[in-house]
Amino acid sequence: MSSTLIARKDFEDAVRSRMIWAVMGVFVFLMVVISAGAASNGLAEAEPTEIIPLVANIGGQLMIPVLALLVGYMAIVGERQSGSLRVLFGLSHSRWNVFLGKLASRLGVIVVATAVACLVALGMVVAMFDSFPARTLLAFSLLTVLLGMVFTAIAVAVSAMSASRMQAMAGAIGSYVLFTLGWHPLVAGVHYLVEGSLPGYEAAGWYFFLLRLNPLEAYTQVSSELADQFIWGIFGWQGVVEDIPAETLQEPNALMLSNRLGGDLPLYLQEWTAVPILLLWIAIPLAIGYWRFEGADLN
Repeated sequence: MSSTLIARKDFEDAVRSRMIWAVMGVFVFLMVVISAGAASNGLAEAEPTEIIPLVANIGGQLMIPVLALLVGYMAIVGERQSGSLRVLFGLSHSRWNVFLGKLASRLGVIVVATAVACLVALGMVVAMFDSFPARTLLAFSLLTVLLGMVFTAIAVAVSAMSASRMQAMAGAIGSYVLFTLGWHPLVAGVHYLVEGSLPGYEAAGWYFFLLRLNPLEAYTQVSSELADQFIWGIFGWQGVVEDIPAETLQEPNALMLSNRLGGDLPLYLQEWTAVPILLLWIAIPLAIGYWRFEGADLN
C-alpha cells in the first residue's frame, strides 16, 4: 500500500511534465507526417508491415529511449537532492517502498506513452490498408513497449545510484551512447581479437549473439524479421566496423540476420530470444540500482 501511494502521486506529478508531453507530441507529429508522406508515395500499395521500419527508426531507436530516459533519470535522485526523501522516510515509507513506487509510476508513464504512439501507427495502418497482419503488428507493438520499459528501468536504476542530478544525467546519456555508438564497435573488436580479422558478411553465430545482447540491436534485429526488411541502426556500423563489400551494403535486405547466417537461425538467435534479453535489461539494472540505493548514505 505504501508503494502504491508513492506510485500514484509520482505518476500524477510525472504526467504534468511539459517536457515529456513535448517529446511525445513531436514523436506523434513525426509519425503522422512521415506516414502521410509515405502514403502519398505509394506505401499504401505496398505491404502493411512496411510501417514497422518507420516506427522502429523514429520511435524505437530514438524517441522512445530518449523519452524513457527523461521520464526516469530524476525519479529518485530528484527527491534526494530536494530533501523529500527524508519526508517520505518520516512517513514510514521504506527505501523499498520508495524505489518500487517510483519505478511503477515511471513505467506506467512510458507504457502509456509508447502504447499511444503504437496506436497512432496502427491507426494509420488501418486507414491505409484493407487488410493487415494483426499478430505481426501486435507483436511489434509489444516489443516496442518492452523496449521503452528497458530504458525506463535503466534510468530509474541510474537515478537510484546517483547522488546528484548531473550524475544521473551522465548515466542516462552514457547508457544511450553505449548502445548506439559503442556496442557494435566493441563487439567487432572482440571478433578481431578472437578471429584476427574484422567480421565479414558471413560471421560466426556468437558474434551476432553478442550484438543482440544490446537491447537496441535485439529490437532492430527482431523488427527486421517481423517486417521482412532490414532496419539500419542509427549509425549504420555495418559499413564501418565490418568487412562487407560496398555492393552488398547497397542492398540492405542482404544484411538481414537470416541471410548472413544462411539457413535456419540457431536457437539463441531466433526471434523469441529478444524477449528474455530485454527482460534481463530490466531486471539486472534494477537489482544493481536498488542494491546501491539500499546501502547509500542519504544524509
